[in-house]
Amino acid sequence: MATVETVLGPVDEGELGFTLSHEHVLVGIDARIYPWRYDLEATRRRAVAELREAKQGGVDSVIDLTTPDLGRDVKAIAAIARDAGVHVVVATGIWRNPPHSFWAREPDEIAEIFVREIEVGIDDTAVKAGAIKVANDVEGVTEVAERILRGAARACKQTGCPISTHHWAPLEVGRRQVEIFQDEDVPMDRVCIGHSADATDVRYLEDLLNAGVYLSMDRYPGGVGGRPDWRARNETVKALIDRGWTERLMLGHDYAPAAVRAGAPAPASGERTRYLFVSEVAIPALREVGVTEEAIQTMMREVPRRFLVGSRG
Repeated sequence: MATVETVLGPVDEGELGFTLSHEHVLVGIDARIYPWRYDLEATRRRAVAELREAKQGGVDSVIDLTTPDLGRDVKAIAAIARDAGVHVVVATGIWRNPPHSFWAREPDEIAEIFVREIEVGIDDTAVKAGAIKVANDVEGVTEVAERILRGAARACKQTGCPISTHHWAPLEVGRRQVEIFQDEDVPMDRVCIGHSADATDVRYLEDLLNAGVYLSMDRYPGGVGGRPDWRARNETVKALIDRGWTERLMLGHDYAPAAVRAGAPAPASGERTRYLFVSEVAIPALREVGVTEEAIQTMMREVPRRFLVGSRG
């Protein structure tokens, strides 16, 4: 049986269970730079409480795609995962704000950084990345971003670690991501194009799928900034299932509990964590329109497992 790297060490692939494809445990927090701005203990308690609630609601694992430019802190994530009892796969890579040092780095040097975090560990820890995160948004694939994509591709080829992307679906930026990965000869079953549920054009999504990638149908419940709401996302998922693509689809939220500012009142309790929206709203609605239990379990269990382990599974 293959193993998957999590923030608490490797686990057997069979332990992953019900897995959310694109999430965050802590994101956008610059506590290492401005620690006085945050109540770090309250932030940690909130994250533990929400992940624990998710676990009680049936979520076993999350793929956390937080990168250094999103405030990644694997020591904090490890403590939260341990207390919550959830498997958390963490990522190497870069989001939309590459550090200045990346502006002049060539793909091989970028790949070397990613490989180190996959094979040795992140920061000064033994926590190994189980995924590579890259991102291209409304700006498309810039010159610097292309070098990062190529670095990710080479790290993937060297280690087998899968790539999960952030992409701007309304402008079909996934097409360029796929072109670059193909140019780098990446096995396309090691690639997941994220935020694909921001698109409702099934023809575009099928073009990506025909290239051999997975799609992360995430950002539930949606409806922000004119993007599709959860019902439209479900319609797109259902259309792809009806066309035979169940085994390439994963679901998630792209959610992180908000950091607690220093001096702020304690977060209100009683509201369900957004980590459970897919489980408690989207999936029941998919069942109502005829999506089978087998298809649901495939998307939530088998596909994430296969994406993370690749040919080892």
